[in-house]
Amino acid sequence: MSIRVVDVPRLQKGADPPPVVADIGELSRRSRLALTGDDDLADPAPMLAVALAEQGYRRKLVLVAYDAARPVGALWLGLPLKDNLTSAHGEVLVDPEAAPGVILPALWDHARRRLSQEGRSVVQLVSLHRSTTDGEHRAPRTGVGRLPVDPMTTALEGLGFVLEQVEQHRVLEVAPALGVAEVAGPRAREVAGTAYRTLSWVGRTPPEHLDGLAALLARLSTDAPLGELQVELESWDAQRVAEHERMGAEMGRELVTTVAQHVATGELVAFTQLDRPLDKPVMAFQAGTLVVREHRGHRLGMLVKAVNLHQLAELAPSVRRVHTWNAGENAHMLAINVALGFQERGAGGTWQLTGV
Repeated sequence: MSIRVVDVPRLQKGADPPPVVADIGELSRRSRLALTGDDDLADPAPMLAVALAEQGYRRKLVLVAYDAARPVGALWLGLPLKDNLTSAHGEVLVDPEAAPGVILPALWDHARRRLSQEGRSVVQLVSLHRSTTDGEHRAPRTGVGRLPVDPMTTALEGLGFVLEQVEQHRVLEVAPALGVAEVAGPRAREVAGTAYRTLSWVGRTPPEHLDGLAALLARLSTDAPLGELQVELESWDAQRVAEHERMGAEMGRELVTTVAQHVATGELVAFTQLDRPLDKPVMAFQAGTLVVREHRGHRLGMLVKAVNLHQLAELAPSVRRVHTWNAGENAHMLAINVALGFQERGAGGTWQLTGV
């Protein structure tokens, strides 16, 4: 096997993407299909092209490995430009018929040089894996969760990456979950009492709530359990929220949002979002969910999730399943998802390498 690595050129908004972007989309489809049995988690080329063209908040570095004319691996990195300025965050893809132990070193050799030039000394990569109880497993330093020692795990460890966090990939069947939410939602509202109210919307955030949602998104970056990952508070403001939502709409995705508002202060203190790819009408992703520390203990997490699930069902009754990821350390949110009916499907690892 002779591996050739291609650096995807920086895309301009509205321009036709080069063929390499279609190659990434096909590689994503093949790898996700092999892992999960469907292509729910694969982003098509038009969606990828929009994401690659956004360079205002994260500069994109994308490398694709070819064996002859066949794409066999890709490394996608985002370099934050407003915060976490010494970090890069990304994901790896490997063709199911290729060897990660061959593909990843070729990609990483090119990426390391570029990251060093950019002054990025901390790199975090996400990998997806099947859940299995057979064979050897690897736990992060926190001791919570585990990944199978498969070719992807072995390849990342061979490059010096350390497994710092494991997330459970879970899937919710919407129809039975609605019955659960009809009971759990009102119970949660009783606990919350009159001190809180819920607000919901579809698509763009109303202007009067942009600042409040920005504050929640910033808190999400550090309030959620992070294991030993080195993460600084992300910088979010109303403009960044609006740009994030504009890009999502251009990608063909629709956000369904529910927040909890503290009545006495008007502050938004909890939120949850479902992300619906319009080209895949039977599924959605659970995006961020957070209850700020100062307002925990009032069942606000269950409340906003139950309300939002009903919002999704009313908006898009074709959606049959929702995908989510939960760190094992996030016991409270995991308990909410289990109560709603999320079932384990696979696992995700977040790997860190420092001193690049």
